[in-house]
Amino acid sequence: MVKKMTFLAGIGVGYLIGSQAGREKLKSLWNDPKVQDKVSQGTDWAKQKAPGIQEKVSSVTKDAASSAKDAASGAKDNMAGKSGSGSGSGSGSGSSNGGGASPVAGTSNPADHSHTSGGGSTMNPARPQPDGQ
Repeated sequence: MVKKMTFLAGIGVGYLIGSQAGREKLKSLWNDPKVQDKVSQGTDWAKQKAPGIQEKVSSVTKDAASSAKDAASGAKDNMAGKSGSGSGSGSGSGSSNGGGASPVAGTSNPADHSHTSGGGSTMNPARPQPDGQ
């Protein structure tokens, strides 16, 4: 029922905006004193509420920006900790792929030409691939 009402409202708005008769009807409706009274009431209300809303939006965006910076910093630190210095001392990431292969599936380390992170063999797209037997 709601979908049908939305569809019918869309047809009505399309008629008002799209046809010449609809635009004329909209102009006459806009010039109605009752409509203009409601428009001025709405404008006054918005002017009264705008400063408070602006402060709320500003504080929310500042909080969101701070959270995003913290998350990005944490992710950067996490990635730096996982990549380590290459000394093999173990950074606690649980990676046992040795040899510097990428621990993330779908990423490749240019040094080993690996296009997979699992299995015992590395694959190179320039070489024929094993049949899997």
